[in-house]
Amino acid sequence: MELICQGILYFTIYSFLGWMCECVYCSVPAKKFINRGFLAGPVCPVYGFGALLVILALQPVADRAVLVFLAGMVLTSALEYLTSVILEKLFHMKWWDYSHYRFNIHGRVCLLNSVLFGLLCVVVVMGIHPHVAARVGRIPPLGQAMLAGVILGMFACDCWISVRTTLEVSGKLEQLRLAAAELKERTDSYRDQFQQGLEQKLEQLREDRDWEARRAAAAERIEQMKARIAELSSESRLLHRRLIDAFPNLRSTRDETVMEKVREAIREMREVRRQNKHNKGKD
Repeated sequence: MELICQGILYFTIYSFLGWMCECVYCSVPAKKFINRGFLAGPVCPVYGFGALLVILALQPVADRAVLVFLAGMVLTSALEYLTSVILEKLFHMKWWDYSHYRFNIHGRVCLLNSVLFGLLCVVVVMGIHPHVAARVGRIPPLGQAMLAGVILGMFACDCWISVRTTLEVSGKLEQLRLAAAELKERTDSYRDQFQQGLEQKLEQLREDRDWEARRAAAAERIEQMKARIAELSSESRLLHRRLIDAFPNLRSTRDETVMEKVREAIREMREVRRQNKHNKGKD
């Protein structure tokens, strides 16, 4: 039980350190703070799992930097690839994409990140973990158990909220995709009706007293579909926006265009809010 509690504490510490690295790595180029990570809290679990995997697997060669670097690079890259596949299958969304980097594998991992992960493994195994293990070891067993229990409870709540939020985003993207497909189908059908045998059609339509009513009904339906698409794009809760901001390359695997509609709506909404604040400041 003591080993399990220590493992939970190690996992939490390295998840937090990984979250800090990700925030710095993403926030500096963007010139704004980005709460990076799948969970809402200040943790990136993949780093916690990666650190535990590396620490346990590389303990026999913990004093050999080159082996730690090479083996750590392979292990962490495999974990990142597997995580990408699992998240994509679960939520039908691609969370990151390294396709624009050289030496990448299906856009899920790339050589640059793998090298950085290998270096981090050396720093963790040979530099950080001995101090972390020493400090965690000083905590009494009862204190470790209490801390581990509190942390597990917080993780459970965060996971529930984050998974629900992600499913909501995925569901919204699917609704948006279906609405856009229906709109395209209706507009294409409506257009084809007037392109095929146009003169003959026009003559028939002139004799059809209900033509104007049907045309108006079709036009109204198209406008309703456009309004629905705009509504779906603009509906965005705070946690939805955080998730989309945290993963700039996040996109639906079913339709790559729908996420851009949502991002555009969020940008417009933020611009309107900024203008409103600016106008209030002038007043």
